[in-house]
Amino acid sequence: MGKKRAKPRKLRQPPDSASRPTAQRRLHGTWADPQGSMKSQQPCVDMASDAVGHLFIAKLISSSQEQAARLFQKLRLAYMAEFPEISGFKSCLDGAISSHDEGDGNKAVMDAYRDIERKMTRPQRSEVLRVCDAGEMPSALELLRSGLNAIAA
Repeated sequence: MGKKRAKPRKLRQPPDSASRPTAQRRLHGTWADPQGSMKSQQPCVDMASDAVGHLFIAKLISSSQEQAARLFQKLRLAYMAEFPEISGFKSCLDGAISSHDEGDGNKAVMDAYRDIERKMTRPQRSEVLRVCDAGEMPSALELLRSGLNAIAA
């Protein structure tokens, strides 16, 4: 009748240690273990956590191309953050269709992203967006490489 419920255990790590992936999670990634004297306080990093990482680990893109992809991802994220009111597709019946005024947002972020876009051709940009933004594997590896080389230049 009066069964007591067991309290759920709290999983806590000591305050001076970093989290580590489980053995099962370690099987599904390429992990870089921390080095140095403070390694117990540094996290393990999955080097292939996205499409760019997979391509780099598989040696399909170079180190400079991987860095260019990370730069593009960073600038794309900052650029998209400048449009908080734009949310996907809206119905034409919505009535609350928002628009963007060129005076809105951080001009430096907008200019930096647009400068990178201008360095690429439309097909290169499409392939870079497919991999760096959508997280898909490339459909044309040479286009991706040439787009990333254009960004790195």
